[in-house]
Amino acid sequence: MTAQAGSTSTTDARGTGAAASSDIRAERQRLRRRIRAERRAIPPERRAAADRAIVRHILNLPAYRRARRVAVFLAFDGEPSLDALIGAAMRQGKKVYVPVLHGMSMHFAPLERGAALARNFFGILEPPAGARPIDPRRLDLVLTPLVAFDSKGVRIGVGRGYYDRCFAFLRGRDHWFRPKLLGVAYELQHVPSLERQSWDVPLWAAVTEAGVRKFAPEAER
Repeated sequence: MTAQAGSTSTTDARGTGAAASSDIRAERQRLRRRIRAERRAIPPERRAAADRAIVRHILNLPAYRRARRVAVFLAFDGEPSLDALIGAAMRQGKKVYVPVLHGMSMHFAPLERGAALARNFFGILEPPAGARPIDPRRLDLVLTPLVAFDSKGVRIGVGRGYYDRCFAFLRGRDHWFRPKLLGVAYELQHVPSLERQSWDVPLWAAVTEAGVRKFAPEAER
């Protein structure tokens, strides 16, 4: 009778945990749909002004000025445009890298001035196949796309997990201080709180048109 009660308790606990996890996934999906729709609906003039402010904030960031190898993303689905920053980084002699997707994995390849780009299976522009990737540990600063972020640096993307898998080594920050993950978003994507999951890699900081928010301890800035 005691063993049976223990078995029931274990089953209940597992069921409760599974239900909680399912609730979190469902809530994140609702949040993704809402924020992506709001982001796509930003008027062109307001978007252009916000993009200029975001780029200005990044250019003034000491971590950017020190960086020699910078990863960026090519805007998709209403994301902030980093075209002006890419041009500035190349003029400053920085090496610029962009993500390349292959199945469920992601690596970063160099973005060369004037290089032909092709769309991947999501419709996002990428360098051509065969471009030599860089070890992500050698990147100095990674400008990271996102759907939402909170005041503690918890980030959610579109739900595919590419950045969390690629930078999983950063979860042990006692051992890795590079690269710094800088989330890039509009202010409407900032939410009060997100429940961090075990696989989530936290941001070092986030930049919006309103400015830069830093989350990491002072020693890592």
